[in-house]
Amino acid sequence: GDNITRFCWCCCLRKNNTADTHPMMTTRIPRMPSSSSSSLVAVATTTTTKTLSFEKKKKKIEKSIFRSSFNKRRCCSCYETHSSSSSLSAASTAREKKNEDVRKRNNNKTISRREGALKTGAIVMMSTQAQLVVLDATNDKNNKNNFARAQEEENNNKMKENYDAYSRTYDDLDGNKRVVETLGIDQLRTKMFERVKGDVLELAVGTGLNLPYYKRVKSLTAIDLSPGMLEKAEEKFRELEKRDIEDNSDDRRNTNVKFEIANVESLPYEDETFDYVVDTFSMCVFEKPDAALREAKRVLKKGGKLLLFEHSRAKKNALLSTYQSATSGMVKKMAKGCDWSQDVERLVGEAGFTKVTWGPFEEAGGLLEALEVQK
Repeated sequence: GDNITRFCWCCCLRKNNTADTHPMMTTRIPRMPSSSSSSLVAVATTTTTKTLSFEKKKKKIEKSIFRSSFNKRRCCSCYETHSSSSSLSAASTAREKKNEDVRKRNNNKTISRREGALKTGAIVMMSTQAQLVVLDATNDKNNKNNFARAQEEENNNKMKENYDAYSRTYDDLDGNKRVVETLGIDQLRTKMFERVKGDVLELAVGTGLNLPYYKRVKSLTAIDLSPGMLEKAEEKFRELEKRDIEDNSDDRRNTNVKFEIANVESLPYEDETFDYVVDTFSMCVFEKPDAALREAKRVLKKGGKLLLFEHSRAKKNALLSTYQSATSGMVKKMAKGCDWSQDVERLVGEAGFTKVTWGPFEEAGGLLEALEVQK
């Protein structure tokens, strides 16, 4: 009949071509007839022809199968057994290479993460160190500032004590009539205070030697670092008021006067408060005269004026100027801390006062100088 059976050639060849049991390849197996011999001959002839054709097909397929190594197709359960070892080895090598590539990528990622962490740690450490350096520098600066403030406060306290002690005898020297008249101080004082008007601030008023010269002021604020000096100044002002009353003078001085303890290097007043700032013979004893002048400029109104009468370097006498420089330290110890060699005009210019509106006038061979400058 037309029974159809399939055979796998790889298996058939390994089993000596006994292909009657493996179902993969297709061939026709005819039934043998049971009758005449002529039929047997015909069948045999037909069978022989088909067998030859079958053999050719078998060889062709065999070559195709083994040439392509089954074309990597699983023809049956024996494929793994008959596959070439080289193909398996190549596949295994490819898998190992792929796994190795994966391991390398993972290692590289791990290394990158570690390097990133190390870099981040290094940056953090550098930043921390930089912050520590800045903090140390800030602490050093703060310590220096604190030390400077403490030193300044100590100097101020020492000056207070010294001038509290000087207050009892201060007028005997600086207010001595004979000395004042001989040096021409009284005449120059009179001229300079004729210019003063409006709201006035006097720096380092001392015992109030300038109080009798104020005539046309609207208000007067007199400051000093020494309570002893301020006490003497207030006593002097009360005496002047009493004298005005007794004399029944029409030219009475203004009674709007305040006496306050303050440091000239940090004045406790708002900007642009006063029309005039006055100082006489005190700039030489200020620890920081430049700071005092800057503060004076700050509290002056626009167009306000600074009036000074000070010890100064004798600029027109080179020999005397040299002598002042050589003896300034000794004189400073002997004369209540006064530096008699300072250049007043230079200090004023450095503080920002550039317009001179009166003076400069010199007395005592250039050792005393008076001038007025405008803000």
